[in-house]
Amino acid sequence: MSSPIEVYCDFDGTITRGDTIDVLLERLAHPSWKEVEARWERGEIGSRECMAQQVPLLQGGWAAVEKVLDDVKIDPTFPKFANWCRQNGVPLKIVSDGIDRVIHYILKREKIVVSNVLANHLVDNADGSLELTFPYAPQVTGCGSGMCKCKILAMGSSRPMKVVIGDGRSDFCWSAEADMVFAKTKLVTHCQSKGIPYTSYEDFVSIRSNLQEKLAGAYAPERGRLQGFVQAI
Repeated sequence: MSSPIEVYCDFDGTITRGDTIDVLLERLAHPSWKEVEARWERGEIGSRECMAQQVPLLQGGWAAVEKVLDDVKIDPTFPKFANWCRQNGVPLKIVSDGIDRVIHYILKREKIVVSNVLANHLVDNADGSLELTFPYAPQVTGCGSGMCKCKILAMGSSRPMKVVIGDGRSDFCWSAEADMVFAKTKLVTHCQSKGIPYTSYEDFVSIRSNLQEKLAGAYAPERGRLQGFVQAI
């Protein structure tokens, strides 16, 4: 079954409880990562340069990363939401300014299937060191982000409704471009300050409920076709 929407979801702090990169740095990195973080917080460098400097400071290689990730929890309502999307033909794409291999590891652990994962790429070198590359970095001069979420949204399909789910700074840019925004924490404050329409959420149960209701209203002339789509599973 095909749907008229596609969903783009942030990962760290949205699907996970907290930020996976912060957890890895606190547990595995050389203490100098905090100096890099301070420069980012002061606005001296962007997130791309920040992560490019911090990831190589992680010690113990990928094996050590896996052990830390085993302690990372996800929102317990996300697996059912992902299943709902899949069974209703709704593309669900995870778009993150985090690390691709981290995301794939956690999704596999939780047996969660999504349409795609777009994130910064982790390189596991032969000597055990780690580094990041940025295949989706923005082309806009002066933008220091590692992931251009606006570009990803623009590259999406021709489906009439693009839904964004997020919580933080990396979600600011595409929140203005989405047809529907589900926001919490810092993204709520940003949307309020910029006059961007949004729906606050606590978990993915509330997102699905709101999504069903709004879709049914937005596509009222096609209600007969959508009844199968909005039916809860």
